Amino acid sequence: MPNGDVDDVLKLHEIRHLLQTGNPFDRTLTGIAQPEPMISHWPWIVDAPYALLAVAFAPFVGMEAAVSAAAFMVPLLLLLAAIALLFQMIRELEFEHPGAVLVVAAFAGLPSFSEFQPWRIDYHNLQMLILLAAALLTIRAGRVAAGLNGALVALSTAISAEMAPFLALPAGLYAWAFIAGEGGASNDLRAYGLTLATTAIAVFFVVVGPDAYARAVCDRYSLLHLTALVVTGVVLAIVSIADRTGSWRTRTACILAGSCATAALLVIFFPQCSGGPIVGLSDYARDNWLSRIEQERSAFLSQDFLGSDRFARFFLAVLGSAATCVIALSNAGRRRAWMVLALFSTAGFLLGLLYLRYMRYFPLFVGPGLAVLMYQSLPARLALRSYFATASNKPLPSVSLLAAPGVAIVAALLVGHLIWPPGETQLIGIDVASACQEAGAGPHFVWPKGARLLAPPDIGAAALGSPVELEVVAVPFHTSAKGIERVLRFFDPATPDPTRLLDETRATHIAVCRVEEGALQSIEAQFPLASKLTTGRPPDWLTECPVEGPLRIYRYPAAGGVSSECPVAAHPRPPV
Repeated sequence: MPNGDVDDVLKLHEIRHLLQTGNPFDRTLTGIAQPEPMISHWPWIVDAPYALLAVAFAPFVGMEAAVSAAAFMVPLLLLLAAIALLFQMIRELEFEHPGAVLVVAAFAGLPSFSEFQPWRIDYHNLQMLILLAAALLTIRAGRVAAGLNGALVALSTAISAEMAPFLALPAGLYAWAFIAGEGGASNDLRAYGLTLATTAIAVFFVVVGPDAYARAVCDRYSLLHLTALVVTGVVLAIVSIADRTGSWRTRTACILAGSCATAALLVIFFPQCSGGPIVGLSDYARDNWLSRIEQERSAFLSQDFLGSDRFARFFLAVLGSAATCVIALSNAGRRRAWMVLALFSTAGFLLGLLYLRYMRYFPLFVGPGLAVLMYQSLPARLALRSYFATASNKPLPSVSLLAAPGVAIVAALLVGHLIWPPGETQLIGIDVASACQEAGAGPHFVWPKGARLLAPPDIGAAALGSPVELEVVAVPFHTSAKGIERVLRFFDPATPDPTRLLDETRATHIAVCRVEEGALQSIEAQFPLASKLTTGRPPDWLTECPVEGPLRIYRYPAAGGVSSECPVAAHPRPPV
């Protein structure tokens, strides 16, 4: 697990669940023991490549080794596809040596390509593949490309609506060309709309089970998303007929009227989702868990955003993005290609400032701008300079003009952080209980059958990383919000009786991070329970288990049954 990312651990747990049940529509994950069903918002199609490869390998090496092999190989196969798409996009920009520019783009895009390393099996790498394909199709234009783009939007939405701001860009460009009366634009818009609608319907029956056809769910593909895509597609197809009037005003009015009508329809029929995909999260869980996750914050509220090596990577990406925009506006190369690239990189940058999770996407598009910046800054006598030349005869902007906007943006952000630094995150009880960097790096535990673990969500996810018969109360997944809230309240010093939450969740064991005695003296009065548990001084209703590693594990004898047994370490640790 190169990143130690708990989303990868949960995805692995989900793949195993799919292989065990054989039911692609059953997304209720076992082993997560909150009283409410724990339903994954990831569709089975993101697990399918891993499951299919595992099934193919299983007769030769066994299922568990086959799953490990699939988790290693599939991200690398996706990486090859992503590199191929990026290379094709660079060729559209008319560089004389696209291979050399690809090297620059791959280096500049390392923050994005890290999502393709082995065992990085979260869904982001697949979404990046779709994003690159959408940008390439938008550059190439034409009715076939527009139709394929519509299909990609439906597929991406079925995986997650996270890409919607990016994938709205091709639709906006097709609509703009239609309004401007460009030749063939009405055909492109019609192809996009019809394919969007038909693919949305087809994907619905592939992803959604028969028992959920009439159910509108906000955080995963459902009747809500189907309605949005189908209505949008049909409206665009109908509006494209307005091209016959020859009036840009009429075309604009039709687009705006259709958009407003679609939005009104969704608000009227699906008001429960007007607050967003995780509208059901309580304010307590939102404030004490979700808003404290770094990638869920705005860049303006993040203390680490401009820190150390992250700042260097961000500075490089902003330079490339700004240079791309300058080239697009200067009309120095193939205008449509550079304009599309500029729109995608700018959208990623702006989204990333508002919501840090989007920072992983926009480095995909900054390489060509950096290559031109290098070309303009290198001395003419160096042979290396020629590798970044463009085939266009039009003069390129000067190096100062290419670099100035990026430098100004980063300088403004840096000065803003110095003048208005983000406020420090207030310490809470669960922070003390989970104060170890690698909860899953210790020995693999064999738990007594029927054990149920109450632990900070990251530790709970790490415990699920191996195929053991264990249930956990909470994992860091928004659909586990009820379990997360119970764990938060257990470590909250304002909770008068923590044992009530143990009884309510039927927990038999508790896990916290191991901290040396005396290390928390300054905050023990503020967080007595969490401090005593992490330093090995439990209350009399808990008993510590004799285990080694980064975790302390306690039994809750009052739970009865398996609570009388402790887990034992198994060596060697099996693959996660």
